[in-house]
Amino acid sequence: MFGYFQHDVCKGLERQDFFRFAGEFRKVIFDNIPTIRRITFLDPPELQPAIAPEENQYGMELQLGMEKAVKERTSVIVTDTLLLPFEVGNGAVIVQVEGLDSYLLRKVGNDWLDGLGILISREFLLVKRSCIDSLTGLLSSLHLEECIDRLGESSQGLIILISLYPKGTSSFQAKKYQHHNISLLKSFIDNRYPLYYLGQSCFGLLCENCDADFSTEFAPALVNYLKRERCTRVHVAVVPFDNNGSGSSTSGLALSEKLMRKAWSALHVASKRGPFAFCNYSSIENAEAHPLATPAAPLMRWFRNTSRKFDRFGLLQFNSGIKALLESIKKVVGEEAYIRIDKNTLYLLLPEKNAKECLKIGKKILQHLGKKDTIELAVNCGISSYPSAIFKKPELPLICRKALCHAAFLEPGSLVICDAVSFNISGDIYFGDGDLILAVKEYQRGLLLDSRDGNLLNSLGVCYAQMNRHKMAVDCFQRASKSKNDQFMALYNLGLEQQINNENEQAIQSFNDAFALPEEKGEEKARQDMSFQLGVLCIKEGQYEHALDRLLSWYTSQSKVGNSEKGLRYLGEACYGVGKSRDAMKYLQQAMRYDEYDAEVLGLLGEIYLAENEGDDIALRFSEKAVELSPDSRVLKVRLASAQIQCGDFNSALKNLQPCLRNKKARPAALVQRGLLSLEQGKIKEAEKWFLKATTCPGSNSKTVLAARNYLNKLTN
Repeated sequence: MFGYFQHDVCKGLERQDFFRFAGEFRKVIFDNIPTIRRITFLDPPELQPAIAPEENQYGMELQLGMEKAVKERTSVIVTDTLLLPFEVGNGAVIVQVEGLDSYLLRKVGNDWLDGLGILISREFLLVKRSCIDSLTGLLSSLHLEECIDRLGESSQGLIILISLYPKGTSSFQAKKYQHHNISLLKSFIDNRYPLYYLGQSCFGLLCENCDADFSTEFAPALVNYLKRERCTRVHVAVVPFDNNGSGSSTSGLALSEKLMRKAWSALHVASKRGPFAFCNYSSIENAEAHPLATPAAPLMRWFRNTSRKFDRFGLLQFNSGIKALLESIKKVVGEEAYIRIDKNTLYLLLPEKNAKECLKIGKKILQHLGKKDTIELAVNCGISSYPSAIFKKPELPLICRKALCHAAFLEPGSLVICDAVSFNISGDIYFGDGDLILAVKEYQRGLLLDSRDGNLLNSLGVCYAQMNRHKMAVDCFQRASKSKNDQFMALYNLGLEQQINNENEQAIQSFNDAFALPEEKGEEKARQDMSFQLGVLCIKEGQYEHALDRLLSWYTSQSKVGNSEKGLRYLGEACYGVGKSRDAMKYLQQAMRYDEYDAEVLGLLGEIYLAENEGDDIALRFSEKAVELSPDSRVLKVRLASAQIQCGDFNSALKNLQPCLRNKKARPAALVQRGLLSLEQGKIKEAEKWFLKATTCPGSNSKTVLAARNYLNKLTN
């Protein structure tokens, strides 16, 4: 199933093609039919408002022509309008071409119309194939570049590149991994944005009308999702664009080339940050404009020359350098104040003052400034002091800037002494850029000021998790879960980390503890995901009834927003586990349509078909395809052997059972099937031996033991 041949998507036209490639298709029609006025793509039988029948002769004729084109699949002319039908699956899409030339109408014949339809259909397919990657069925890099170059002058959005390089040692494993990743990405983006394949396990997204704030949530969420789904390496690059009339490049480069160069640069930076990382190009393009950029050299020279005179002092940074502020400072502090204005910010050094004394002086300055009627914007202030237990003297200008970032989250006119919350905010800024190393340093410094801060511990744990430092992440989440704030997110993240480490029982306990907490605003999305993860874990632990309750609740809520497909497989497993085979078949059949490369779905569906007598041949084909997709899975080989025994292919069944009997996980089920094989061959004593081994085999669950004993009872009676 993974041969290097053309994807099924490329073999014909689909309904969505007339909307994805509407611009390209319109150009094809304009090239083949001159002098036309307008082209409309219609999806019968529901007519679009543009061609709704009117109470006149033309409207009636158009309606009849539409019905004929759909029913007979033939081109129809109504006055100066041509209706061209195109086959799409079991239906048709009609292209309404208005404004045909009168001379053409007099000369045209049915043979020309039929030939025109065939010609345009062939060109549509060629256009589609040029825009689709033939191996994955996704949109191609060429189409991405064309879409970027067609962006309007006032457009804004994001270009996102996702690298999911495979760990497999063979081309087969790499191809399987690629198909799995495509399913994951489709599930995550949920048709919100077009997905492109750029080659070498790299994917692209074009997110129009999205601002930079969107990327600070989307990129880390995508990385965490793919990491949780067992991707081995994930790197994401984000490039924001805002044309503002700058669609043409002064350097002569096309817009697509400019943006893609930036995207590849950001992806290269992300790949250097660890196995699970992302990078926002804005943080490396204008590093000097970063809110936490290293202070400029002239400012640091002033600070060194001024501060060396004092063993004790405070430093204040105001986010304005207006003349009125300068006057207020001189009025409160005196004419001899140590002041430095740098890039619309003002620094004030106060000798022999600690942080609290600086806070009082800062309040007086802002109060004096507020009395002036000419001041429209409130001024914030960040404060640091020396000596400090955790700050070095050269760090103070940057520490003030971190406190100022903290003040920006408070009401206008706020003064903030740098504290644990300030470091939490600065850490979040670095985390939003994808720089996990700097984010970790900020969170760690914040914990030096408040070792019990739940937000800091939770944020630090998330960073450790992305850096694959699992023990350190779990330790942070456990400490955060005992704090007074953010307990829910700490338990949620703890459960996810335990799930990744295959600590299923502990993960179930963490999720249940999180569910027991009172629900607060903003937790809806996390609780929904936790319900799904809890259902999956319960299936792995054989708790099928609990799994079904959780998954049905999740499935009902997610079906309303159209993002429930990933749960179909697990719903099928849970239903089968509680004995609802018919419901299991229904869910698994839907799951197979959602992801035709899911080996577990095919294998389980084959087992159910066999148990429910739905057709041994069909069950065998499902089982064979499952093993073809996942040849290393011993569980799937046991299911295939079961189908082969039922179909009388004993030699193949024995061949598949041999490696399973040596596998600790698959051995109990393989022993039962080996006994069945001997039984079918008439070797009763040998069958008894295998069934007896199955009842005492380590790892045998109650279902396996019960099946083996039932067979033994039948043999002895």
